Amino acid sequence: MSETTFPVVVPVPTTLAAPEVGFLNLGHFQHPTRRLDVNSRYLSLDGQPWMPVMGEFHYSRFPEQEWATELAKMKAGGVDIVASYVIWNHHEPYEGQWLWDGQRNLSRFIDLAAEAGLLVYLRPGPWVHAEVRLGGFPDWLPATGPLRCNHPVYLGHVKRFYDQIGAQVKGRLWCDGGPIVGLQLENEYGSTGPGAGKDHIAELKRLAIDAGMTVPLYTVTGWPTLDIPPTEVLPVSGAYADGFWQGSREALPPSGVFLFNTRRVIGEMGNVDGTPAAGLIDTEHYPFCLAEAGGGMHQSYHRRPVISTDDVYATTLVQLGSGANLYGYYMYHGGTNPVCETGPLNETQASGYPNDVPQWGYDFHAPLGQYGQVRPSWGRLRLLHQFMQAFGDTLAPLVAVLPEAGPLDPADREQARVSVRAVGADADSMEGFVFVNHHVRHHPLPAKTGQHWLLQPQQGEALRLPSTGTVDLQPGMAFIWPVGQRLGTLRMRQATVQPLTRWTDAEGGVTWVGFAIDGIEAEVLVDGQGLADLKAEGATVETLPGGARRVRLVPSDAPQLIELITSDGLTHRVLVLSQTIAALSQRMRLGGRERLVSSSHPAFLDADGQTLFLQRPATDSGRLCIHPADGLTGERHLAGVTWAYWTWAPEPALHWTLQPPLQQPAGDAPAIQWGPHISWRDGPVPLVPDEDAHRAAARWTLTLPPQALEALRATSGQRLWLTLDLVGDVARLWIDGQLVDDRFCDGSRWQIALDRWLDGGAVPRIELSLLPIAADLPVFLEPAARAAGAGASLRSAVLSLARTDAVRPLVGG
Repeated sequence: MSETTFPVVVPVPTTLAAPEVGFLNLGHFQHPTRRLDVNSRYLSLDGQPWMPVMGEFHYSRFPEQEWATELAKMKAGGVDIVASYVIWNHHEPYEGQWLWDGQRNLSRFIDLAAEAGLLVYLRPGPWVHAEVRLGGFPDWLPATGPLRCNHPVYLGHVKRFYDQIGAQVKGRLWCDGGPIVGLQLENEYGSTGPGAGKDHIAELKRLAIDAGMTVPLYTVTGWPTLDIPPTEVLPVSGAYADGFWQGSREALPPSGVFLFNTRRVIGEMGNVDGTPAAGLIDTEHYPFCLAEAGGGMHQSYHRRPVISTDDVYATTLVQLGSGANLYGYYMYHGGTNPVCETGPLNETQASGYPNDVPQWGYDFHAPLGQYGQVRPSWGRLRLLHQFMQAFGDTLAPLVAVLPEAGPLDPADREQARVSVRAVGADADSMEGFVFVNHHVRHHPLPAKTGQHWLLQPQQGEALRLPSTGTVDLQPGMAFIWPVGQRLGTLRMRQATVQPLTRWTDAEGGVTWVGFAIDGIEAEVLVDGQGLADLKAEGATVETLPGGARRVRLVPSDAPQLIELITSDGLTHRVLVLSQTIAALSQRMRLGGRERLVSSSHPAFLDADGQTLFLQRPATDSGRLCIHPADGLTGERHLAGVTWAYWTWAPEPALHWTLQPPLQQPAGDAPAIQWGPHISWRDGPVPLVPDEDAHRAAARWTLTLPPQALEALRATSGQRLWLTLDLVGDVARLWIDGQLVDDRFCDGSRWQIALDRWLDGGAVPRIELSLLPIAADLPVFLEPAARAAGAGASLRSAVLSLARTDAVRPLVGG
């Protein structure tokens, strides 16, 4: 336990220079009635600073009949823009043979995204990486000549590809009144010289525009080089908490993604050559935008990280505190590689790429998994997404400022990590947010007691946070505190409550929603000017000099309400939730007004705007609560405020433990074979076992109980989950003798939606194969997975049914 007896001082600028406009040749091809622009600091939408959340979801890696539901879940998770690669070899396996139907139907995907209320960002490459065979290039393309340059034969093929995409997006672009707002050109592009580098990116942009892909935003990845046409594209960054491409068999050193910085230093990135970016993005001309912030992490055979919710949450919060103004996740939604007649579409060392990744599975441990399963990170990250949506117009123009004392080293364990995005001439006019992170993946920071911070303007006294006393930072903490929040004519001077969302009602009253941080006393300070009365049942209220009020809340699972009545007769409300309840809550527009929806399980709104769906395991009870309750059906419940609520009873019988018979015991673990030495690794990494090795796999047959099939067929739209707890190396799922899914065992449970193969009348033959793992296999595994031991064992196999419950909460709806 370390102690700090002195405050950390962070300087706050008095004013901010206006952002540069006119440098970037972007912002053309505008919507008929709306406008999207970009300056040197932020994006703007309809003339207001805008801080969108972008989530990657590859349509061609997911069944089209499930797209609408998954896009609605993304929207409910706080995503504004769905991004997707257009993967060339998914669409043209043979030269001239184009596939745009089924799960490759790009135009339908875009239409469904628009129906869900999402914008769209396309990433057509032509080289995309995406852990796809040949980076997405069709197998026939390399024989045609030089690639990824301005060679005329290559550009001719790119033109054909872009023209095909242009036909798919016609009428769906922002300038058509549609949802497509941006286009990323190429990916991880490192070539330089004549006909390459900036010349090639400029040519790709020209080809895209000629093909009809006319959008306000054109971007490129800002690594491994920045040889780009400077005014024609916006470079975007990334931030991964770990990297499956790394060669280390141990935990990586402390990553820079957990340290606030204002230089946009790329942390653990998927560089095509494994080197740091050549140069830094120019902060004078370009805003800090991310397109590849890790929503999780993929597997390679040699490195199998399991990214935690704390990892992705802290990574996101740190980038926001470092000045990020567009946050794009890779991946936000997992998937499965499609079937292709040319063979497997995964990246392999045998195909000349650095990694062996699963043939089918592309789960990525994302907030929404390979089969649409909702992970804890979905709700936790939504805390930040709603903050960006509600407060982004205030936050986006603000620059990040760090303490002069640092820390500046990702490995520093002594100094608390803090950043401020604020502005103000003095403490009475200061406005902004304070970001604190006390989490580093694989390297827990020590508890630090007695912490407080001083926000020092250029004149006058500093603003002290918290206002009195100190806070104790515990490992894993990461939070945001507001300063100078406006509630109509009132000013909330400061709070040790994290902002979640806010809205203004028809009468002008503001509802400001935040949540208490576990382990930190929640206080709210409101300036006295314009304040006629304050009500806070169960809280301690102090009157300070000048008439300011300090409200100290007691720890509570129930929402706590502070009512602020102004001298002009308006009532503003500060609603403080617990951290647990906040992660289950979302702002939603229902019945013509903003409301807070809190649910025991993920809830999302249908495209009709009238029906709410709750997805839950049938064995769990369900609960859906909405505030304010006026104009709604349902029961009424008072917990600080009045909620309308609906409940569902658990169904314990819809859960089956299987005892699959072992058809073939495992043989010996396969002999290690080594791949080629890649220059940016210390040495070679093991190859994935070949097909001959799978003869030694253990095999089980899974028989589904009749009751499970009956329950699944009794109601449409349900999901039948198979959850497997395995110890082994490479696991595979077989349906009627066909390989349909695989994964490299990493210690986490493998969850599979079996209902995808149960649509017909016949029950398929379901088999599981599992290669044994050697105790000394030279790959990276998380400690828990390594401790599970060697061999091949199926520790448990459980079937469970998931319900989708529907509610139409509006009276007359």
